[in-house]
Amino acid sequence: MRDKTIKLIEAAAEVLREHNPMTLRQVYYQLVAKHVIDNNRAEYQRLSGALVKARQDELIPWDWIEDRGRLPRTVNMWCDLSDFMNTVRHAYRKDIWESQPQYVEVWLEKDALSGIFSDITGEYGVTLAVGRGYNSWSAYHDAAERFNGHKEQGRDGVILYFGDFDPSGEDIFRAIGDSLDFFGTCPTIEKVALTMQDVRDHNLPPDFTKTTDSRSKAHVAKHGDIAVELDALPLPVLQEKIREAIEGSLDKSRFVAAREIERQETLQLADLIEGRRKK
Repeated sequence: MRDKTIKLIEAAAEVLREHNPMTLRQVYYQLVAKHVIDNNRAEYQRLSGALVKARQDELIPWDWIEDRGRLPRTVNMWCDLSDFMNTVRHAYRKDIWESQPQYVEVWLEKDALSGIFSDITGEYGVTLAVGRGYNSWSAYHDAAERFNGHKEQGRDGVILYFGDFDPSGEDIFRAIGDSLDFFGTCPTIEKVALTMQDVRDHNLPPDFTKTTDSRSKAHVAKHGDIAVELDALPLPVLQEKIREAIEGSLDKSRFVAAREIERQETLQLADLIEGRRKK
């Protein structure tokens, strides 16, 4: 390999050591932000080829890079009932929403980042809805059912939205509210990231808006000819934003109390399983 390629692989490996797995696009934007490569398609393709070669030569572990668009659909199976009971033991989660005044969901524009988000939303028992761009009407209908169900139990709905700062990413924020309103539910919707303030605060690498996007004219008139993907935000910053947004929408003391009940009930479940095994 050429020296230039070796240096690129070393820089990518440094990024991946801090957090993995990551998608190719995430690694690309982290390197752009660090001024290792320029923000253009040729550099993206060069990085793609370099990371394939790096993994083939065992310079970077295969599982450090993920492709969420091609995940296999596996079937859960167990060796025997004892093995299944172990799964039951570790799968129990207390419903935290019984004691919460609000019902919170995190909505994400892009599936490529869903692994990072699910690690955090899973900790808090928060539903993660991935739109892959604009959501379908079926998805909006199902979401309205969830929010209306919690509304009937006295909980107001909150959506924490994360998307690109570009014409589509901004318009999706509008579309969420309009679409859910059609089904008679009006949760509070907050765009947590990516915002113009994020772009300025973290000096994120900008791109031009797509001229083929019918929403570009309005976006440029309001923000200027600038588009930045959510992937460009440094990972520690993104993770902190997710946590802060969730914790800011939860009653923390009630959440902690629910998790303590969960811990105690998990111990009771373990005793029950062990008792049945001894019989």
